Amino acid sequence: MKTRLFLLQAVHTLVTLLALSSLVPMAVYAWTGEGLNLALWALCLPLGILSGLLLNDGRCVLQDLARKWSGQHEGWARDILLLPERWALNLVPATTPFFALVIGALCMRLVLDFVR
Repeated sequence: MKTRLFLLQAVHTLVTLLALSSLVPMAVYAWTGEGLNLALWALCLPLGILSGLLLNDGRCVLQDLARKWSGQHEGWARDILLLPERWALNLVPATTPFFALVIGALCMRLVLDFVR
């Protein structure tokens, strides 16, 4: 059970790092118009995370699994490595405005490029 929980934590850490790094190619495309393909691929992960949150009543699917596998049914179960609990709990609310801004700018660039 501990191995499975550690693997979940490792996967969630990787997903978090990839999601945060996806801001870079999206912002570069929005700012410069270069790298459309990479920006569209980078958009897939944040949209996947958003879909998971929406389908799971605003709760992280991986957090639910961590609670189940750790036997902890209330509160927060450690589901991500390298971050203190307070940071892990506030990461999504703190980064959502940045993602909304960058994705909005990406969409605006797409429309402008399409119109030209």
